[in-house]
Amino acid sequence: MATIGLIAGGGRFPILFAESARRAGHRVVAAAHVNQTDPALEKLVDACTWVKLGQFGKVLEAFKAGGCTEVVMLGSIAKARFFRDAWLDGLGLQIVARVAVKSDDNVLRAIASAAEERGLPVTDPTRFLQDRLAREGVLGKRQPTEEQWADARYGLELARAVGRLDLGQTVVVKDLTAVAVEVLEGTDACIRRGGELAREGAVVVKALKPQQDRRFDLPAVGPDTIDSMREAGCQVLAVEAGTTLVMDLDEMVRRADKAKIALVGIL
Repeated sequence: MATIGLIAGGGRFPILFAESARRAGHRVVAAAHVNQTDPALEKLVDACTWVKLGQFGKVLEAFKAGGCTEVVMLGSIAKARFFRDAWLDGLGLQIVARVAVKSDDNVLRAIASAAEERGLPVTDPTRFLQDRLAREGVLGKRQPTEEQWADARYGLELARAVGRLDLGQTVVVKDLTAVAVEVLEGTDACIRRGGELAREGAVVVKALKPQQDRRFDLPAVGPDTIDSMREAGCQVLAVEAGTTLVMDLDEMVRRADKAKIALVGIL
């Protein structure tokens, strides 16, 4: 079995990955980010090193010391923090210097290249998480209206178009009109902004960027996404089936049903 280095951001997916990988018999060595990664991860992995955003040299040193043969990246890192309080070490400065356009994918590819040059290939984590990919169809009790289905289909096209520009993965739509597009602020803030503009009844759509490198930054949703939608007055969450990671599906469906939010997977 492999020893896997886990570059862990925030949210539940690093924890779910660690649980799944260790259940399959693999060792997991984590690099967890201060003020981003859930401290609970530390008890679920074989070794854990805490780093500040930008300490890439320290991350790779920990993986080498832990005997890792491959690396995965999972969890959210607020992009705004990269510009506000990154703590770049020597390797971090080298990586940033390589990137002319500092979009999400370009930065992540530069990190992956630096790891691979040091004998640590970055791999697709979804082989450990197949049971957590969204399926096609209605996932809860509530069915979208015909108008909401139309908004969801339009939103999927829009999200893919936005993704081609390497911006965000989330859009908010109402009455076949783009209300909000995710850029720097992240999914939850995009939902809140869309809800404020649409008033109520908006459709939130999340999709894989067409050129997305599946090794990192896969679209992901969870119970907190439903909470943000409920607070914003949005009524449908449509995610791209087969590519979107869904954490804690049962809890997510429970909250969506309670909030009268339709939850669907679309293609």
